[in-house]
Amino acid sequence: MKEQDEIQQAHWNLKSLSIFTAFVWSKTENFPFALPSSDVTHDKFVVNSALDIILNHVESVLPNVTEINCFSDSVASQFKQRYHFRNLTRIANERNIDLSWHFFATSYGKGVVDGIGGVVKRLVWSAILAGDGCRSVEDFIKLARKKTDKIIVIEIKIDEIQKSKIKLENLFKTAKSVPETQKMHCVKVVNENELEVSYYSMCAQRKTVKY
Repeated sequence: MKEQDEIQQAHWNLKSLSIFTAFVWSKTENFPFALPSSDVTHDKFVVNSALDIILNHVESVLPNVTEINCFSDSVASQFKQRYHFRNLTRIANERNIDLSWHFFATSYGKGVVDGIGGVVKRLVWSAILAGDGCRSVEDFIKLARKKTDKIIVIEIKIDEIQKSKIKLENLFKTAKSVPETQKMHCVKVVNENELEVSYYSMCAQRKTVKY
């Protein structure tokens, strides 16, 4: 977070924020998301809070949604790990949806979500160059919304992340290590206590994980 006319010393005292980006495709509508937060840990609790925002919006606009297929990279601290897998069973059960998660090959190219993050940062930076200040997440959101109404910009609040920690603490105690996690590229929820994992999405060979 910067200002155009800041003093030299400010360079050594910059504050940071993180942006969780996502894009939702459906048969009728599409939604790009940029979710900034002052929490820069990028951990499983931030991911859960971000998914809550995204899924709540999807369900408000598409109340009859019954199936969601997610795609992401294979970052172990966020997505490709036992705690996230366990949380998927809870999400699918509470929201009564068929839910699966698919992982791209490691280090394979860029996607639309990278473009969303790049666009939002460029728009905010252009506002800063024009004289606007960006000293907080609230300032970042205000500038982004002023520059575009095409991207949904919502803050992932610290108190929501804390609520995620409290809510998921007991659930994560039941999480199990999934054999060959890094080789798996597809996770599908069977029920609230069972997952199917496979090497790739259309693979006939599947392994079951029961909690």
